[in-house]
Amino acid sequence: MTQKKVVQTKNPRTGQYVKIDRSRGKIISVKKSPGPYNSVPIIKRRKK
Repeated sequence: MTQKKVVQTKNPRTGQYVKIDRSRGKIISVKKSPGPYNSVPIIKRRKK
């Protein structure tokens, strides 16, 4: 499984989607309009 460099996930507190740079481990941007980003893979949280 190859990991993408930029992924997105939904912030549970705000309900907005955020783009994350996996190589740096930082949030790149927060989407102001509703819905996910186009052509950016969505990651899900793992169950413990």
